[in-house]
Amino acid sequence: MKSPEPFAEIAPLVAAARTTPLPPLFLVTGDDDWIVAEAVRRIAAAFLEGFVEGEVTSYEAGGGGVAEAVADVATVALFSTNRLVTLDASDLLRGKGLSAEELDALVDEAAEAGDDARALARLARKARALATAAGIAAADVAADPDDAARRIAGRVKRADRAAALATLLGQPGAEDEGAESATDRLVAFARRASPSDNVLLVHAVSPDPQHAALPVLRRAGRAVDLGAKSDGERAERLHTLGLERAIDRKVIVEAEVFELLTERGRLQARPFLSDLDRLIDSSGGPRVTEEHALRQIENESREYGSDFVDAVAKRDMVEALRLLGKLLSGATFTAFRPFGDKDEPPQAAKKGPRGENAFFPLLGLLAGEVRRMLALRAALEERGAPIRRADYRTFADRILPSLRAARPGLPPFPPEGHPFVLHKAYLGCLNWTTDELADALVGIEAVDRGVKTGEGSGSELLEAWLLSLSRPAAQGAAG
Repeated sequence: MKSPEPFAEIAPLVAAARTTPLPPLFLVTGDDDWIVAEAVRRIAAAFLEGFVEGEVTSYEAGGGGVAEAVADVATVALFSTNRLVTLDASDLLRGKGLSAEELDALVDEAAEAGDDARALARLARKARALATAAGIAAADVAADPDDAARRIAGRVKRADRAAALATLLGQPGAEDEGAESATDRLVAFARRASPSDNVLLVHAVSPDPQHAALPVLRRAGRAVDLGAKSDGERAERLHTLGLERAIDRKVIVEAEVFELLTERGRLQARPFLSDLDRLIDSSGGPRVTEEHALRQIENESREYGSDFVDAVAKRDMVEALRLLGKLLSGATFTAFRPFGDKDEPPQAAKKGPRGENAFFPLLGLLAGEVRRMLALRAALEERGAPIRRADYRTFADRILPSLRAARPGLPPFPPEGHPFVLHKAYLGCLNWTTDELADALVGIEAVDRGVKTGEGSGSELLEAWLLSLSRPAAQGAAG
């Protein structure tokens, strides 16, 4: 079977990265962050194959990153033969538009960063780039970050995000090199650079097509644009990526499965591949069929008791209260999502108790998830592991085996279960500190005791406890 080539467009750059003299510059652009990042990874891998003693360094355009990257690529490496320098210029070359999704992603990442000063400084630079894209002068941001945040958040109808954005805009840190001077520095390098032992790889997601720097960067070396021209082309690219992933994981995936995933609106590579990985893991064999995919999609479309638990784990108490009311309203519902281990076929969903009789099963489900989250959070902290978001494959292939590996002086990692279940608990624990999770278990126990001793009804006591948790996550929860 011929291997799929989802990145055929970067072949000239891959070939050039293996030989000397190296072009002065590579430019990789696209409309999907995973696609662009994967292209950069593959070019870097080809470079290291061609130059065993070469080195790869990476920078972001903000905070003087352009100056450092240009200096790095112009410097003779002392301990390596050749150097590939990657520069994320997404913020530098971005258009003047601003989207609610960008703002949400920025604020969410800041919440996960906690007290990580380096991460917060990087995110503060991104926040200032958003302000620039919104047409707000740097002087106005410095003078009144609260007002600037309100204007930005109001423009994309995210008023509830204004306070968190203001905190980022007001963050102290290294002063940015101005966007214009950084662009001038990059353009000047592109105009004067010539083939050598080093190469600068500039990459950007959804750059402004009218940006004056782009033609100069394209002429300086080798360039590729991985953006899709239509949803049909985007879906075709994802199908090819899916086939490559299936071959890599040594399974057969029916073509109809790829169509089902893209028909659900999964037209970005990251969620598409994440959904595909979950289907492969729950397939129970070497083949993922359309029937299995349809069954999983149908299961995801229902509301389950585990949806309530997921909302609590995410600290979305408004959604948790809505689901709790619905699950205890007396309507027929399935309390727990079906989940089959990879070595056995997925089991049919079991019907849970109806109405108020579902209270104790729901409380037990919640307590079990909080215990898993606490065990994961404690294990991460005991082992000094980075506490940051990770997709399912990274968690299952790297993080989970690392946690389960025996460590002298540390207790064994206790939670058992399918990696998918543990991955959900891992993502949930990023929203809480260890102390908060321990307190949550105490609170759940108090609710259970209160119902059994007649202090109040289950729904009343659980709702009161959820409302007490409706404050924002504490600083440091994700770091």
